[in-house]
Amino acid sequence: MLLNRLVSHATVIGLALFVLVVARLQWAAHSSPVAAAVEVRPTTEIDTSDHSAHIPSFPTPTTTAITRLANPYTEIPTRPRLDVITYTVQAGDTPTGIAAKFNLRPESILWGNSTLDTDAGSLRLGQVLNILPVDGVLHYAAEGDTLERLQLLYGVPVADIVAFPGNELSESGPYTLTPGQKIVVPKGQKPIVWKEPGPRVIAGKGRRSPGYYQGPLANLGTGTFIWPVSPVVITQYYWAGHPAIDIDTYYGQPIVTSDSGTVIFSGWTDSGYGYLVIVDHGNDFWTYYAHNSQNLVTTGQGVVQGQTIALREAGSTGNSTGDHIDFRIRYRAGTFLDPVQFLP
Repeated sequence: MLLNRLVSHATVIGLALFVLVVARLQWAAHSSPVAAAVEVRPTTEIDTSDHSAHIPSFPTPTTTAITRLANPYTEIPTRPRLDVITYTVQAGDTPTGIAAKFNLRPESILWGNSTLDTDAGSLRLGQVLNILPVDGVLHYAAEGDTLERLQLLYGVPVADIVAFPGNELSESGPYTLTPGQKIVVPKGQKPIVWKEPGPRVIAGKGRRSPGYYQGPLANLGTGTFIWPVSPVVITQYYWAGHPAIDIDTYYGQPIVTSDSGTVIFSGWTDSGYGYLVIVDHGNDFWTYYAHNSQNLVTTGQGVVQGQTIALREAGSTGNSTGDHIDFRIRYRAGTFLDPVQFLP
């Protein structure tokens, strides 16, 4: 009996000790700073602290002002050209087209090139032209030339000629010009001379001038004009150095008479216009059709409005940089008028 009681007490005491040991082990596992063995390797220490936490914060601006964006490019202002440059004539070029490329008036193309002054329609492929920096006249000084003489020639005050920087003239003088020196006369002007298509018309004689048909007129005009070609693509308009319009043409295109009348000239002209037809409409108006490849009418022949009088087959004849017809309207054998003002 006593033995059984001792065994029971020993069992209880053993269980209590076991529970106590397990409890201590669990407490040690939770409270220890190292929960498991860690393999330590050499490494560079990295500061992972959050420094942003030490930066003071500021309220976000609520302004609606526009913020300028950064521009990595430098803008260089455009400066006006002061020197005379050159340009080589290309296919299809006209004085007006070349002038437009350089923001000049077509007259300045003529006044910058003495070889063009005697014939405004004398452009040739490959020809090298002077291009002025501004509208005006290019003058090559001759022996004895003075700025006062240039003032009389071109109507520009001496002060304006001196003030143009490209001339490199001292404002205080003296103004001595050396032969061959280039002087740009800004806004200067000079007479424009161009060769007349066909035989020269003597003032007061009209078609009684040498080289024209002088017989009776075979037909009379209607008083209205139509386009000599279609479709209509004007490549050069009427201006002082070109009292006509140039109309683009294609291979084999027929040229028709703008109004009824009588042919008073049909043939080749040495004035740079190639094969030319001139029609007298019997009402003080003449029409001109130049640069044809082939004329289909003869002098003295009557024609009606819209009749084919010439062809464009092998390119323009005469002085020409591209395929076109030079069309003109002349009044009383004198002034050439702007054809656009008379065409539908």
